[in-house]
Amino acid sequence: MTGVMKALHITAHGPPGTLKPVDVPQPPLSAGHVRVRVEAAAINPSDVVSAEGRFPHAVLPRILGRDFAGRVVEGPKDLVGAEVWGSGGDLGITRDGAHAEEILLPVAGVSRRPSNLTPEQAASAGVPFITAWSCLVEAAALKPGETVVVSGAAGAVGRAAVELAVALEARVIALVKDADEGARVDRDRLAAIARSDLNDLVGVVQKVTGGSGANVALNGVGAAVFRPLLDCLGPGGRLCIYSASAGREVTLDLFDLYRRRLRLLGINTVALTVEDGARILDQLRPLFESGRLHPHPRLEPRPLEDAARAYEQVARGSSSKVVLVPRGSGV
Repeated sequence: MTGVMKALHITAHGPPGTLKPVDVPQPPLSAGHVRVRVEAAAINPSDVVSAEGRFPHAVLPRILGRDFAGRVVEGPKDLVGAEVWGSGGDLGITRDGAHAEEILLPVAGVSRRPSNLTPEQAASAGVPFITAWSCLVEAAALKPGETVVVSGAAGAVGRAAVELAVALEARVIALVKDADEGARVDRDRLAAIARSDLNDLVGVVQKVTGGSGANVALNGVGAAVFRPLLDCLGPGGRLCIYSASAGREVTLDLFDLYRRRLRLLGINTVALTVEDGARILDQLRPLFESGRLHPHPRLEPRPLEDAARAYEQVARGSSSKVVLVPRGSGV
């Protein structure tokens, strides 16, 4: 298979408004790999960071994009025609990514996508649900009946964490910035909602837990919510930190930390390869197919030609999940 394809191929870093698809040669297929025709590819905030050059280990030139859904069109016979989804912290950063008409992947980097999801829905799940899984399952080892506080609950990762925690039979308290964000979360799946502008998290958690405190808290915000999240934990509580967009430095009372037997857990999904992503997506697939997990409810498909405006929309903090559709299919 030879020819050219459209891709968000960059030779230098810069503002997302300068992005545009260009023609690039189709890469040759090597042994142990598959060629996937991309049907949908989500844009995450980390893709914006990648385009701007804020990942010091990123390579140039490269094709952007971490999350995708598509169909295998070349490779081992048992995989050709398979509908797949994928994500990896290497995609679009240290290797060519998914914001293109096609992507080459190692066989171990593909996962068959849930049969009940559209390509756009499947593409939107990658980074949010892999981050939620990495925090709740692999780092915090969440148990049924435990109480979880999810910061940034109105965002894509926060929403995925709420979905996954509920599916794992935990009790969930959402922490949002203000009333506007509070209106965007699904109250039916929550034990309570706390607001940073009211500074009421500790009181809300104490009320819900009868004074025992939360077992797990997710910090996807940064220093701005570090202290209240730490304060709301009960003895033996685990605080998962996966972003520091709102401040990188905090003070920590070590006496309080060890007396309450607290654990601070750092989660960096950029360190996960596309093979790691496939392993996690394989475990998420049955949860989607059983209806225990649901994709993002607000998808906004955009053609690849509209990539600059789509990236800018994500950079502004869109409440929708923006998904590039390279070949013009829709939801």
